[in-house]
Amino acid sequence: MFRRLRDQVSSAADAAGAALGITSEAERQLVSMGFPAEQARAALNATDGNVERAAELLLAGGGAAAPAPAPTAPVYGSAAAPIDVDDDDDDAVRRAIAESRAAEEERRLRAAQEESMGNANRARTAAMANAGRAALARFEEKSAKKTKKKANGRNDPVRRSNTAPPDFGSIRPPTSNSGGNGGIRMKSGGLTTHHPDVKVPKRMADKTKEEQLMRCADRLKPYPFAVDTLLVALQAVRKDPSNERYRKVDKTTVGYNNTLKDKPGAEDMLLAMNFHPHGVNELRLDRSMVDDALLYLAISALEKARESEEYKENKAKARFIRELNQIRCGGDNSEAEAIRRAEFMAKVVSEPAGGSGALIQLTLGEDVVRRRFDGDDVLRDVVNWIGGHGSAIPYKLASRDWCLVDINRYPPTPIDTQKNAERTLQYIGCWPSGRLEVQPSSEEWKKGSNPDLKGSSRGLGSAPTSELH
Repeated sequence: MFRRLRDQVSSAADAAGAALGITSEAERQLVSMGFPAEQARAALNATDGNVERAAELLLAGGGAAAPAPAPTAPVYGSAAAPIDVDDDDDDAVRRAIAESRAAEEERRLRAAQEESMGNANRARTAAMANAGRAALARFEEKSAKKTKKKANGRNDPVRRSNTAPPDFGSIRPPTSNSGGNGGIRMKSGGLTTHHPDVKVPKRMADKTKEEQLMRCADRLKPYPFAVDTLLVALQAVRKDPSNERYRKVDKTTVGYNNTLKDKPGAEDMLLAMNFHPHGVNELRLDRSMVDDALLYLAISALEKARESEEYKENKAKARFIRELNQIRCGGDNSEAEAIRRAEFMAKVVSEPAGGSGALIQLTLGEDVVRRRFDGDDVLRDVVNWIGGHGSAIPYKLASRDWCLVDINRYPPTPIDTQKNAERTLQYIGCWPSGRLEVQPSSEEWKKGSNPDLKGSSRGLGSAPTSELH
């Protein structure tokens, strides 16, 4: 559209110039500036055809005056007929062309900037990943040195023997400047002077980001579901950092309350990853604060925590508790299960009256149940009582998928429920009381191999530990 308008304006200008007797481009330029054609021609003759000097001469009023030509009636259809071109339309065309060019230049500039930022971000991501690997290597090297130093200190009797005893006479009583620290001044001349070998541990917030992340991962080992939840969340942030949903943690959700709430190190790890509180029940990570090096370090620390024995033991225990709860809740939903439990309870001997007998405390997952038995009651009676809480439990004890452990003994000892089924409670060490717990079996117990556990008899007339498994 703009090209067509420009062509019309140019044609009109050429026709108007021919009608006014304009014979050169220089005259046309001066006429387009608003000077009469005769004055423009005279100024060009006076300046030897120099357009700039002619324009200066005309602006200074030095051009030869010439009478304005008489207006001629336009003859439509003739090539020399002038076209009435509105100055406002001409200005609008010029502005439109200028705006179009400016918009195109801005678009190209923005595209170039985005491409440059993308290249920079890719380079920055690679650099941060390398920095994270280097930070992890430094921390592991430092931890190895500390462990080696402690081991050398424990295994060096000469060093311990040469250590001079503390000079208690040099300890001065608290002064008025000691404040409320019991006479131990934490600044210069205080604790470091009297006890140079004592180092006050740093607060979590005062440690480096590397130390905070490694410490939080170590504290989370006993909580496998917290480790798994944080690992999945941080991997999602690293995969798609632009997704705002991955950079928000709502502390009111059921998932957060079941896996992360009150778990030591969980929220501290998020804060070390540059999450910040937003209101009372939300944590947020700004896009500009996503640090690939910290993400790499935290994910590596959590993956290492999943390989620890502490994590594996607690993960197996959590699965066991879940299965045990499902079995115990089955009696509320199944009539057949209720009948099987009633059959087990029918085989249980009556409970002694008047508070006499042995009190047996049984731990089933997260619950504890209690009942009294006579001293001459046998282990089978206890197993039948356990079957009243879940008919599948006695079969799992017999197959050694699970085990019945006497936690009053040290070390805690699994009891072979088949071998000792007819042994009295006094013989197995549950008189005048006993603490039993159903636990998931170790691989050795599942395979039928009985570890050589040593332990004394518990109570008068009870068997040693080696006789019970």
